[in-house]
Amino acid sequence: MSSTSPAVRVSGATEPEIMKTLAVSAVIWQLMLNVMLLHYHSTAQKIEIGILYDLVKFSAPMFIFAIAFDLAKLRDTHYSHYVWHKTKEIIGPYLAWTAVYMIAFNAGHYSTIWSVVKGILLGGAAPQLWYTIMMFQIHLLLPLLTGLVFFLLKNKKNTIGVIIITIIIYAGLIAWYSIYAFHNQEHPGWVQWDRLLFMFGIYAVLGVIASTYNQQWRALVERIRWWALPVGALLFILVNHELFSFGLDTLNLLDASYLKWSMVLFNITLIIIVYGFTVSLINTGSKSLQHFKFIAKYAFRAYLASYFALQLTVALIGDYFSEIPLGLNLLITFGITAFFSFAIVYIVEWICKKIMALFRKSSLPTSQQTTTQDNVVGSEALAKNSIVNSRNTSAARDK
Repeated sequence: MSSTSPAVRVSGATEPEIMKTLAVSAVIWQLMLNVMLLHYHSTAQKIEIGILYDLVKFSAPMFIFAIAFDLAKLRDTHYSHYVWHKTKEIIGPYLAWTAVYMIAFNAGHYSTIWSVVKGILLGGAAPQLWYTIMMFQIHLLLPLLTGLVFFLLKNKKNTIGVIIITIIIYAGLIAWYSIYAFHNQEHPGWVQWDRLLFMFGIYAVLGVIASTYNQQWRALVERIRWWALPVGALLFILVNHELFSFGLDTLNLLDASYLKWSMVLFNITLIIIVYGFTVSLINTGSKSLQHFKFIAKYAFRAYLASYFALQLTVALIGDYFSEIPLGLNLLITFGITAFFSFAIVYIVEWICKKIMALFRKSSLPTSQQTTTQDNVVGSEALAKNSIVNSRNTSAARDK
């Protein structure tokens, strides 16, 4: 989920970067739709909310695929340094935003030390934070992913074996979760097994395979992406049917579980379709690539801030929130929330850079500060002389 992508940048943005921006958008939509369900209660509105929610349920799988795709490119990385870097990059902001959510909203009713610790470990301070807990684990498993890459490169035929073993193991996990964790009234906490990466491991393996044999993967996607559209449409109908079978009167978006085969197949199909879309953008040199690149840079931090931004948006719209037609409200709320999410992290980054610059300046010895200032003045003087000389030369040439 990091904004840093080790993949080679052929143009403005890489395939994983584009996929991460779409995944962040999906997270914001999921948060919005949960809020909308509290304000819109007609049957038609609930159906619309449920359909849209199933459509954007690709966020975590696509993040995992994109991160694994990037990690498979790494070679000879010092593991302890890498983990320390990712801890600062991911866990640092996560803890800061967890503190903000616990203080500002206290959504988990944190009244004891254990409840605070549990909220931090399980990502319960805001609805979207559990993603971070789950996705950070993929960085801890870098040696395992690297070993998988070498195993795949040893012999192309190993890919088939890896796929078969992954499907068998994952089928067992899905079966266990469906029977023992999903809707378990006696042990409701078991549903939080989705915080563990291996519950989404099939997307990590797919990302590694796609990255390791990228040319073959691209060729495969280009051959089947149009066939994936009708298949995706049929799977989309199936996941919607499953969600609404629980009843519209008591519609709960948590019933749209990631961990069921219909949703897994639907998400894999979406990954194929979206990857094909990213390849087309890159091959055509689309001007939108630069925008995707900028968004990908702040994607992780904007995701952390998204629930805070959503609460600001709802407060800003105020009493009119429930009176706006659902479709229009979705567009308005998404636009404002997305803007707030990225604006907040951009401003925070700017403030942090200014503070760090002041600390670095104050930590320098006085003599070094004077020397630095003299160098700056001297550089400015040289720059001015250079500009003047350039202008004089241009004027003489024109004459």
